[in-house]
Parts: sequence; C-alpha cells; structure tokens
Amino acid sequence: MEQRQSDESNPTRTTPSDAPAPDVQPRATQADEPGPTPPQTGNQPAGNRQDNPQRTNRNGEPRNGEPRNGEQRNSERNRDGGPRDGGPRDGNQREGGRNQRDNRQQQPKIGPDDKSAPANGAATNERPERGQRPNQQNQQRPKQQRDGQGQPANGQRPAENRQRDDNQPERSRPANDNRNGQRDSVPQEAGLGQRDAGGQPAQPAETNSRGERLVIGISLGDYNGIGPEVILKALQYNRLQKICTPVIYGSMRILNRYRNLLNLKDWNLNGAQTIGQISHKLTNVITCWPDQNQDIQPGQVTTDAGQAALACLQRAVEDLKDGKIDALVTAPINKNNIQSDEFKFPGHTEYLAQEFGVQDNLMFLVSQTLRVGVVTGHVPLGRVRQNITRERIAQKLTLMMHSLKQDFGIEKPKIAVLGLNPHAGEEGLLGTEENDIIKPLIADWRNKGQLVFGPYPADGFFGTRAYTKFDAVLAMYHDQGLIPFKAIAFEEGVNFTAGMPAVRTSPDHGTAYDIAGKDLADETSMLQAIYTAIDVARNRKEFVELEEGALK
Repeated sequence: MEQRQSDESNPTRTTPSDAPAPDVQPRATQADEPGPTPPQTGNQPAGNRQDNPQRTNRNGEPRNGEPRNGEQRNSERNRDGGPRDGGPRDGNQREGGRNQRDNRQQQPKIGPDDKSAPANGAATNERPERGQRPNQQNQQRPKQQRDGQGQPANGQRPAENRQRDDNQPERSRPANDNRNGQRDSVPQEAGLGQRDAGGQPAQPAETNSRGERLVIGISLGDYNGIGPEVILKALQYNRLQKICTPVIYGSMRILNRYRNLLNLKDWNLNGAQTIGQISHKLTNVITCWPDQNQDIQPGQVTTDAGQAALACLQRAVEDLKDGKIDALVTAPINKNNIQSDEFKFPGHTEYLAQEFGVQDNLMFLVSQTLRVGVVTGHVPLGRVRQNITRERIAQKLTLMMHSLKQDFGIEKPKIAVLGLNPHAGEEGLLGTEENDIIKPLIADWRNKGQLVFGPYPADGFFGTRAYTKFDAVLAMYHDQGLIPFKAIAFEEGVNFTAGMPAVRTSPDHGTAYDIAGKDLADETSMLQAIYTAIDVARNRKEFVELEEGALK
C-alpha cells in the first residue's frame, strides 16, 4: 500500500486567475470516488477507473489532484483515500503521479472496514498557518459563538465551523505582509489544531509553571463602561489558557457582579494577591484597590470608577516594568474622571511614555487588513499645523518602520504617507505643506532605498482601497487616520503603542456607556488586542535573538 504524504508538506495551490475553469463532470459519474455512503468492497473492475478522461492544464499536462477554482477541498478524498489538496508541484512529480495511478489499478480498493483509511470527512492533522490565531481563520466569528451559545469547553470550535471557515477566502492583507512565513504563531506553541488518532482535538499538556508561557496583564479600565464585559467575554471558559496566562488587574467583587449580570457564571476566576501567586491553569484576578463597599453603576460616570481605573493601571504598569508580565492590554478609560494629581495625561499612551522614560512613541492602529499611524495624536485640531514639521514626520516614519520590522516581522516595509491638506494641497493651490515639507522628506527616504510613497489625498486613498497595496499608512493627524480605520476595521481593530520598550495594546473603542451592562458589547476587538499583544511579544523575542545571532 502506498504511503501518502502529510498535508503539511503540500500547501494548497490555487489555479491562475486567467486559466479556464476546469470541466467538472457531475459527481454521479465518479462511481469510484468515496461518498457519504459506504463504498463497494473490492470487486469493482479496475478498468472502470479509466472511464473518465484525464483532465489536463493549458500545457497539456495532467492535473493531479489540483484544487478546482483555487478552493480547498478538505472534505473530499481522491481515489486512493488521500487528500485532494496535495497536488504535485513539478513535472517529475507529475510523472510520478502517473506511475502511482498505474500501481493503484493493481491494488484492491480500500473498503469501509479498513482501519488504515481515514474516515470520510475526518479532520486532518493540519497545522494552522503562521499568523493565524486560534479559533479564527481571519474571519469574524459568528455571533452565536461570541455570545457563548454552543461554545464548547476550552474554547474549541465545533468541527463544522472549522470546515466552513477553511473554505472561505482569506481576507486581504497589507502588501508585503510575510507573517505567514515569519514566525511561530500562537497556535503552534499551544498545540491548537493538532489531533489525536481518533480525530479529536488534542489537549496540550498543562503546566502550573510559567516556562515559555506568556503572562498577559489586562487592566480593568472604567468599570462602569464596557471594559469588564468585553474582558469577561474574551476570557470566558478559560479559552486563552492554552496560549497564555491572563491576569486581570481589577476587582474580584466587580467582576463577579458583571458575571452575575451577564450570566457568565459557568467558569471560575482565580483570585491572587500578587503576580507571584497566580495559577497558570486559570484566569487570574488581582484586586488593586479596597473594593468592599464598591458597587457597579453601568453607564454612569463616577469619580470612584475613574480612581479605580488608575489604581489598576498603576499596579499593572509596576509589574510590567519589573518584567513580571510580558505585555499589557488596557481596557477603555474615561479620560476625564481618571484625572488626578497622579494622572494628568490625555490618555494611556502619554502616561506609559512617561513611566518608561520614552521621549516619543507612535499611536499605531492595526488590523488584519490595515495599519495606520498618526503624526499628531491627541492634539487639538487648531494646533495640528504647527506640529507638522519635517523632523516630526521623520520621527514617526522611523518608529513605524522599526515597528513593522521588529513587531510584525516585515523585512522590507512599504509605507504610504498622506497629505495634510484637501487633495494633498492640489500642487500648492490648497496649501503648501505638501510641497514644502512632505514631498522633499519622502524623496530623501526614497533616495536611501526606503519604500516610502506619497503624499496621497486621504479621501481618494481610502475610497479606492489603495491602502491594500501598503504595509502601513502614516496620517498627519488623529481623525484623518482613525476615522477611516474604524470605518474599515472597527470590530477587529487594535490600538498598539509602537516605540515603547514594553508591549501595550488596547481595543480600538471607548467606554461605550450607552450599552454598558446590557450584554450588547462585542468582545472581538479585546480578543484581537490580546492576540496582538501575544504576537508582538513573541516577535520581539525572535527579533532580539536574530539580532544577537547576527552580531555573533
């Protein structure tokens, strides 16, 4: 009996877009192809296998198991019981395919009782592609999964949902995004996607020691907003336990109130007084302020909630600076009620920059399809123009270029720069900043071999989806970049602070007081913020190792 190749060594190939569609014959004529019903056992004449003429490609060569129309046929099997999606890549392998077919004519067909043949529709031992995350195939999860309905324990998706997602086309990614071949993604280390001999999801060995497991801190934010809700929904059923150890810096009392309010009581939280007492098998909660008399008021702006958010942030940053957690994910705060003598900043980013002694950083909004950074962040519109200088744009470009290499594994980033004025100044008719500042700067970067282009008019750039041709976009001011980003990737967008020595992400939404406590908040952005923190933390470690190896 011939030995079949593993699916891992034969990635799915797609047919060229200009090739004619193959002449697909009705399945009724393929009598020898296994179907849902048990096939007939070994008495079928071998000559029946040659009834259907062999399909050829444009070069007249046989198409050995090549997927039709570029679709992955995971649920179907070829005549020898092997997967259809592992077609040969060159002429020698094609010739070998003919010999294999000749040999199969002399072998009896595998009957349904033969235990060496995989069951029809059984899941294969495929690894998720690099850059994909557990429980997701770059597709938005169905609502019933986000609500926890029908969600199996340990966060595993039903097999039918995984099969359905496998047949969906991948979302478009920024150009030159080589994440699929650049790093060990989250599922690889966790063991997700691997299966035992019975076709069931394999359970990775759990450990109560840290080892290589990342510890991800999550600050509670304003507890009267949607922060506690999206945190609990993202972490319910301990679904992330296989890839990291989550530690919520908040209040066990507050979180239990929301668990009761939102009916999220089917899993347990582990209370710990310090980071040294956490369990790597559970979702942990460190209470950061005296909460005995604390109660929740969803949708209300209160001073107590603002000061509690600050206490959580301070405790989390302390552990982050000491290296006790690998990354920090911050839930939304109210930038007004958190103000105090200890916190006089426009937001998280500025506070963290001071805590880590960073002179400059980059507000970087990232998703699977778009990355946007801004030259001027939380700056009033009236002061934007005076902050658009050659030096400042060059600083932000440098931070963005370094982050794309270090944090996202893109070796040669391609960046688009937007103009400041309408229509990018219309050659000086609507403003001179493009001709005086932006164009000369871009020309200098291009002369140094950097892939920096622009300036582009913002409206036409996003309207024509030109952003899909670039790895990142540098906008001149806050709303110029964030409005299109949130219109395109609101649910899955993540706010990442580039240029910091520590990894910090957050969902791209605010406190959303109007839906707080109503079980209406979507946790997708929070989940993506956690995944991004894990990816960036691992990428940075790999980047440092590569740099050290290069120096040796």
